[in-house]
Amino acid sequence: MAQEALAPEQEAKPAPKINFIYNSCNDLDAMRAFYSELIGMKELSWRAGEQGWLVYDCGSFQFMIFPAGYELPVLDDWGMQPGWAGGALEVPSWSVEVPEADFAATVQRLIESSAPCFSEVPQWCQDSYWSFPVRDPMGNTVEVYTQPAERPAATDWAEQ
Repeated sequence: MAQEALAPEQEAKPAPKINFIYNSCNDLDAMRAFYSELIGMKELSWRAGEQGWLVYDCGSFQFMIFPAGYELPVLDDWGMQPGWAGGALEVPSWSVEVPEADFAATVQRLIESSAPCFSEVPQWCQDSYWSFPVRDPMGNTVEVYTQPAERPAATDWAEQ
């Protein structure tokens, strides 16, 4: 029996995946302080200096930051992200999930730092998560968020 040809939409397709996302910066130490100390991301690899790098394990990919070869502009406005009434810049931005148990302390560290914060307190978004957008030392919009195991009784952070 002859095998029928598959329609184009049924043909097997490769399963590519993103393994690395690369991001340049002006000050590797400042980026390390922001992502490692303030947010609490786990470093996978670190090398100081002009030819240095900083790598975070992000589950299915690695986020690598390295010094730029020349001074890069620092963004001074908020990147657009779906899910919150945020900025309007059409630039790359990202979200970093923080465990629920660590979220309040992470937010407090960010507020106490010099990082620009979009709001004074986290906002309840899409009736499913707490969102606290900040900008990293390069001005990139980073939505720090947590998705609680249960919907909170109050969705005003001050009532938590």
